[in-house]
Amino acid sequence: MNAKLIAFSGLVTAFVGAGIGFITASLLPCPYTSQMYKNLEQKYAIVGAVAGLLIGSSQEMIRELKQERDAEEDLLRDFNKAIHSTTDKRNLSSQFFDKD
Repeated sequence: MNAKLIAFSGLVTAFVGAGIGFITASLLPCPYTSQMYKNLEQKYAIVGAVAGLLIGSSQEMIRELKQERDAEEDLLRDFNKAIHSTTDKRNLSSQFFDKD
């Protein structure tokens, strides 16, 4: 797997998630005035960044694993075809040349 590509994908989606979290907190004003509800923009941005990081890196890992699996399946399919083609040639030659 390409770790740099996975990290890059995670960082890009983390920035997108942070932006979505910040915008969401800015657009939806909180009616509460408690200390816990102060700086919601930062808290939502952090939550969005973490969610984006997890989603982006997970998605890229799944894509990388699917590519590896597809490559292995293609290799096995080609190997299977090669085995069957040589076996078929041997069967044909034995049918024509082993008649006594």
